[in-house]
Amino acid sequence: MAATPGTPQWIELERAGMAALDEFMETFNSGSPLRWAQSLHYPHVRLGGLAVQIWNTPEDYARDNDVSRLREASGWGYTKWDRRKMIQADEDKIHMAVQFSRYTPAHEKIVTFESFYILTRMNGHWGTQFRSSYAGVIGANTAF
Repeated sequence: MAATPGTPQWIELERAGMAALDEFMETFNSGSPLRWAQSLHYPHVRLGGLAVQIWNTPEDYARDNDVSRLREASGWGYTKWDRRKMIQADEDKIHMAVQFSRYTPAHEKIVTFESFYILTRMNGHWGTQFRSSYAGVIGANTAF
């Protein structure tokens, strides 16, 4: 059953969801495709623009998502959350509305996007399993 806003269950799920999003962003910004891939749950699905992408394993995801491609395409240096809000949650799934911005290494904002993430709990660990983003896709099979 879905958690009710303001209850202890809601507060705990929100804390867990924010921690999972922190891990997502930290591993993405690390520049290690495998580290980032290992923070996610599988199958991992991304709807970027109208393109649906599915990765079945961390190895598949890491192979397709070397962030050097993002760096080369846009001058990207890192990404930060602007806003994160838990919309719905239960003991095994959390819906998050998020906004993030990409920056150059010199801290100049490149672009801002709103997205919707679904986090799941598998084997006691929370991770992102589905993302719908207005960010589009910069290259074949990339998640950015």
